[in-house]
Amino acid sequence: MSKTAKIILLALATLFLVIGVMSSFHAKPYAELTNIETFDGTIYKLHCPTKGAAALSLVDSDFTYNLTLKFKRDYCDDESSQPLLGKKVSIKAVKVNDNYYQVYVLKSGEYNVVEPSEVEADQSSSTFGLYLLAFLLVSLVIYKSRAPSAK
Repeated sequence: MSKTAKIILLALATLFLVIGVMSSFHAKPYAELTNIETFDGTIYKLHCPTKGAAALSLVDSDFTYNLTLKFKRDYCDDESSQPLLGKKVSIKAVKVNDNYYQVYVLKSGEYNVVEPSEVEADQSSSTFGLYLLAFLLVSLVIYKSRAPSAK
């Protein structure tokens, strides 16, 4: 492995490590959030991309509400998503940017569809993934840099 490739891989590993650390410090438990907003409405559309978490739109709202990976697994197929359309829901969410909110609680009637622990699990698994990627890149550089063994 060339010296330039090692430097690039180690720089990339450092970048992933820094982003992971920033993510760890930025993530707050639900109980500590102070900017939670509540929305009541009717589900207009579910957004179920092939990669990433699901989202939903409410009737008469320009915002998109980001959901969890667990929600996507449980509700993003034709059979289980259709009953949710048109349902009245209550959402507790935090604004992420201009048109997007991160949903922490999604209630339909008395049933919690999304809970804060699911969002926190998504955030911690993403952070762990960044640490793991940094570790694997450093391991690759170390493995490729070892001296050839004499036979």
